[in-house]
Amino acid sequence: MNGPNQPSGVSPAPGSPTHDPAEDEFAAFLEEEQAHPPTAPAAAAASAQPIAIQPAPASQAKPMIRFGPEGVRKQHTWKRQTVCNGSGACRVKSFRGKYSDQGLEHLDDTINEWLDAHPDVEIKFVTSTVDLFEGKVREPALVLNLWY
Repeated sequence: MNGPNQPSGVSPAPGSPTHDPAEDEFAAFLEEEQAHPPTAPAAAAASAQPIAIQPAPASQAKPMIRFGPEGVRKQHTWKRQTVCNGSGACRVKSFRGKYSDQGLEHLDDTINEWLDAHPDVEIKFVTSTVDLFEGKVREPALVLNLWY
């Protein structure tokens, strides 16, 4: 650091009140760097060649983000057959919807469509829960579990 009466480019004398020991370390570091600049190994520099990047064919490219049922829904082939004699439940299917008139209508449609697609199902009992679902916005949701 230069003092108020010190010309620029001239370091203060060691031991003076404006002398910073870090400046001495930095000056020694710069001298060492100038005396011995870093060099790359000669063999590596001689054999270095540019890398060719080729795009993957379109047939191998897989989308990172999926929308719709194919990315969300799972298809199962369960070993245990459904029981349709009035005895206990062996499986559960959960449905959720917004806690509003439109959400309940959507929930009704979803459950009825699922039941039409699975005629071998006999509903044993249903549980329901209202909870806050977190996403961009926290909103109340109705969760129905159909035990069959």
